[in-house]
Amino acid sequence: MKSIPLICICSLFILFLAPSASAEPVSREEFTLLLERLDAVEAALGVVKAEQVESIAEEALATVQLSSSEKTNLIENVVRTIQAREEKAVFPWMEAEKWAQLSKGLSPEEVVSVLGRPTLNEPSLHKRIDVVYTYEGRRVATNEKMVGIVRFYKGVAVEIEAPSL
Repeated sequence: MKSIPLICICSLFILFLAPSASAEPVSREEFTLLLERLDAVEAALGVVKAEQVESIAEEALATVQLSSSEKTNLIENVVRTIQAREEKAVFPWMEAEKWAQLSKGLSPEEVVSVLGRPTLNEPSLHKRIDVVYTYEGRRVATNEKMVGIVRFYKGVAVEIEAPSL
């Protein structure tokens, strides 16, 4: 079971470092394909992590004298806590309170100070949008994809699409 995460880590290493080693820019299509591959790897890694956490919790609980239902509730609580901490560490922007702090007129620096660095920062072809910050990731517990977008024009936020958290 320990070799599976190593394979996933090696895949991520190859996925991210192989394209960056070349001097050629990555097209939007290639980027989208890479995102799809990354989503598949993250989903597989999430399953492995969940299995590992449960096996560790079960091993630890084997030494504790609890009823079956108490052990199940305890394991579920431990798993939820670990998932919440992992999500907060990896995706700090996945909190509704942070999106509520945003308003039109904020600078890109102010948005980054509230949400953290965006997943994707790209120029826009729209004549009233200069830059688009995309915050994208998956919920650890449910594997549900979350996307939030902040659009800027002349250095200020003009549109905010908060993810459905």
